Amino acid sequence: MSEKRLISSSVLFAAIEEELQNRHQASFTITGMSMWPFLCHGRDKVIITACAAADLKKGDIVLLQTPLGNYLLHRVTGRKTGMFETTGDGNCFRDGWFPDACLRARVVSLIRKDKTIDCSAWQWKMIFRLWMCLFPMRKPLLTLLKKSENTENTKDTEISLI
Repeated sequence: MSEKRLISSSVLFAAIEEELQNRHQASFTITGMSMWPFLCHGRDKVIITACAAADLKKGDIVLLQTPLGNYLLHRVTGRKTGMFETTGDGNCFRDGWFPDACLRARVVSLIRKDKTIDCSAWQWKMIFRLWMCLFPMRKPLLTLLKKSENTENTKDTEISLI
């Protein structure tokens, strides 16, 4: 049985960087809600692998280290020579452009409730592409999704109290 424990992001990402340099995959549990509704804080894990910037495509979820040293796990929403743009799925704003040197890894799989989701599967690529196309309408969509989720959680709570 594996034990869960919290570690600082500096320790986590140093270990991840080491694994990636040794050409291994790494995995970690998501923190934060900037990638909701596709990735949820504390529930979902990602499996990442090293990736050359030249291989990045719009729609990929990447781990990057900003010039300020922060790590982000966001979706690539733009590419141009030597740079890429990212956006969190749960955000209504773009992060901006980052130099290719900020790229650390690409997400290859998501793990949710012991089910592995292959990010290269055509079904997921279509869903991700649709979500990116809906960016101009994201704010009302996220509001609607949050209300729906809160309603479901309330129902679950009410049922469990009876």
